[in-house]
Amino acid sequence: MRDFDWKILTTLYKTRNITRTANLMFITQPSLTRRLQQIELELNTALTVRSTKGVVFTPNGEYVAQKASEILQTLDEIKNHIENSDQGTQGTLRIGVPNSFMHFVVPSLLQKFSEAYPQVKLELYTDLSSQLIKSLEEQELHVCFARGNISTPLKKHLLSEDQIVIISHEPIILENLPNLARIEYAKEETIIEATSKWWDEHFSVPPNIKLKVNSGEACLQMIKHKLGYGIFSDAKYFDPMDGLYTLPLTFKDDSKFTRKSWLAYDEKVLHYPLVANFISFALQSFS
Repeated sequence: MRDFDWKILTTLYKTRNITRTANLMFITQPSLTRRLQQIELELNTALTVRSTKGVVFTPNGEYVAQKASEILQTLDEIKNHIENSDQGTQGTLRIGVPNSFMHFVVPSLLQKFSEAYPQVKLELYTDLSSQLIKSLEEQELHVCFARGNISTPLKKHLLSEDQIVIISHEPIILENLPNLARIEYAKEETIIEATSKWWDEHFSVPPNIKLKVNSGEACLQMIKHKLGYGIFSDAKYFDPMDGLYTLPLTFKDDSKFTRKSWLAYDEKVLHYPLVANFISFALQSFS
């Protein structure tokens, strides 16, 4: 079996969902299904059973999935030891990135980092910040960016605190918002709660949510097509060349409605020069 096979098993064991696993592994669902069948043939045992609630692992499947996690951890330890035996100028970095950072912040940062460390390979994993922190705590990532109010025993550095904004195709009059169509996208529970608090402070009626999409980028595209307005984590989503309008939000006491951005990692990874180099580079870029 290949390293990729062990990754498939560990990912599926966590998600219990074929579609989500295929998306996380960047392969098609049919390819994933075929590979699982091949793994079962190689091991001569059934590992999973499909059910209406998702994927259920057989007793042998449970055992193999747990061993797969141990195998990957051992392989990572070997690779990290060898790849970082130099001065951290080559190797592979696993970085967690929230969706908004992936589109509007990280590309520029990684371009500069790759220019400084051209032999370093990067593996990027996108998800909600809470899931990225969980993956970091489980040592599936070397480092991750995260947004909002995050709770973790790991080390975290505040990168920025950005004001929440409304983005619209038309000029925004705050008092008119309840009458306008709103486009929602997948967000952390903490920012959903904070946005509801802000809304309830200003309006006595619920928002007119017309569309729900899975990402900020999708929301932005809907706005460009005049389908409604969106509430975004910060003005990094806003490009004056798009011809859109933005309105920073405040609470009734005139305090800014903000969201914090963090860089998080386990301090033990600082022993790896490659990871330490990236952390130092990222912190300098945000200073």
